[in-house]
Amino acid sequence: MMAVSLEGPLSSVVAPKITSSTVVSTVAAVQIRSAQADYTSSDHKQEWDAYWANGGHAYDQRGPSVALQELLEVHRWLLPRGRCLVAGCGSGYDALYLAKRGLPHVLGIDFCEPAIARAHKLVEAAGGASALAGKLSFAVENFITFKPLHRFTVAYEYGLFSAIAPSQRQQWADAYARLIVPQGSLIVVLFPLIHRGPSPPYQVSMAECEQYLKRYFVLLRVDPNCRCIEGQEGNELVSVWKRL
Repeated sequence: MMAVSLEGPLSSVVAPKITSSTVVSTVAAVQIRSAQADYTSSDHKQEWDAYWANGGHAYDQRGPSVALQELLEVHRWLLPRGRCLVAGCGSGYDALYLAKRGLPHVLGIDFCEPAIARAHKLVEAAGGASALAGKLSFAVENFITFKPLHRFTVAYEYGLFSAIAPSQRQQWADAYARLIVPQGSLIVVLFPLIHRGPSPPYQVSMAECEQYLKRYFVLLRVDPNCRCIEGQEGNELVSVWKRL
């Protein structure tokens, strides 16, 4: 099955598989960019903080999402100009990538302080702290309860939908509806589509995602064959939405 676009032109070319020669693979060979699961125990929060404090390597791709890069660089999907939110930004790779693509301001948020600290270090190591001053920032925030002064024209996430508790999914959709301006864009990379066990990240599907977003958004594009790192074929899906 190839990508399906529900509005505007669509390239029918399916990009070749990304292998370990182009993307560094790690323990689980996939990236979880959020620690925003709905943990009712403080011990779970401490575990995620410890995960990031210890380097956060287990689910780290060591770079921006391959699926996001394909969407913007291969399929040339155009993002509207405006403020951009990266929810559950983790190490900050995707936020840095989007900021370098010319968006006027990108804000990455994550529930865990060590994740945000690592994102700041990433920008410094990349030498972009001064060049991106005023264009890229990070903050420790809970996405579900996040209430900024201004709304966003673009929002993006990798894996946040699967990182939160299933009981929070309606709140997840409500938050995006609250945070994105009318006609604004939302890019959701769903992972994992294949069962991984009872705890986060939870197995998710496009049908589940659409169930919660369709009240507020129109689906523009879905690509079940998006690029991913080696060994994760069929385990990720990219969808693009427009706020009503």
